[in-house]
Amino acid sequence: MPDSSKRAVVVGPYRVHNFGDDLVGAIIAKHLQRAGYDVTVPKLGEQNAEWLGIEYAEDYGDLIQRSDMVVVGGGGILSDTSGSKPGASYLDIVAQAALRGELTGKRVMVTSVGAGPWILEKSKMLAFAVSILAEKIGVREQESYDHLASIGVSGPKVVLGADCALLSADYLDFAPRRGREMGFQFDVGSFEDLKANPRLQEISDAAIQYVRDNAKKITLISNGRGRPQLAASAPDTGIMRYAGLEDYLGRLSGHKTVFTSHLHLAITSYSQRIPTVSLYVREKTRRFYEQIGHPERAVDLSTATVDDFKRLIAEAETAVWTDKDEETLQRLKGDARRLLEFID
Repeated sequence: MPDSSKRAVVVGPYRVHNFGDDLVGAIIAKHLQRAGYDVTVPKLGEQNAEWLGIEYAEDYGDLIQRSDMVVVGGGGILSDTSGSKPGASYLDIVAQAALRGELTGKRVMVTSVGAGPWILEKSKMLAFAVSILAEKIGVREQESYDHLASIGVSGPKVVLGADCALLSADYLDFAPRRGREMGFQFDVGSFEDLKANPRLQEISDAAIQYVRDNAKKITLISNGRGRPQLAASAPDTGIMRYAGLEDYLGRLSGHKTVFTSHLHLAITSYSQRIPTVSLYVREKTRRFYEQIGHPERAVDLSTATVDDFKRLIAEAETAVWTDKDEETLQRLKGDARRLLEFID
């Protein structure tokens, strides 16, 4: 750890041990380390903390009181529509941390987050409160910027950039591994609202059949600790689960293409120059594919058809990394760095 009197605590949705959220927390932590801070990311996990060289903590305790800066970061944390249960959020936890920071005279920053839309009025009020308490707020795309503006949060304190997960290879040291041709994630069972799509079962059946037919070429991927949803139906297919960032990033980097239902698997694959397509479970993923100039590679699962699935598979099988992709990646990485520069 740095020999420093400066301390920072990173607050976010880390208790679930979701790959994407943990990844953003880790990148924020490494940036703060480079800026000379001793860093703690409560609930990020002991294995990840050891790899990052940061203090491990299972809860917040007196960390906010002992810190010089509170950084809220990672995921759609200023929204209540980004998770599997619409209306649920981490806004209570975030607001409490921001308020404790303000009351104890700490700098409060928010960065690399998605904001809005909101289902509950309470969620909107909490997002507004956190925004008022924060010195700066870094949002990952234009729609989040616009959602904050719609509740009266705008001006110089709001910084528009791109998701810091794009900087995984710049901040985190992991060894790439050789993998299979396609990483395949279709973990949608916990998203109850998707069942309103009458074609969902047909799409799921088509996904299972495709994975079975191509078992030797595919790795089934989960972005959490549980087994991939399709694993039981395709037992001959290799699987990849998230236990720690170092191993997961190395294994992910070995794929030639990735089919995913979730945002941060798409972002991280793209950051490693792996073409991706998505039958997405939440509209925040659509925002990302528009950012990278490939809106045709993302389809909303709530309205998708089997033909959409087949088209995306065909796209995944033939997609290659282009000079235009490289140009866009470099631009977006610059935008992502903007969301870290102000937390030095």
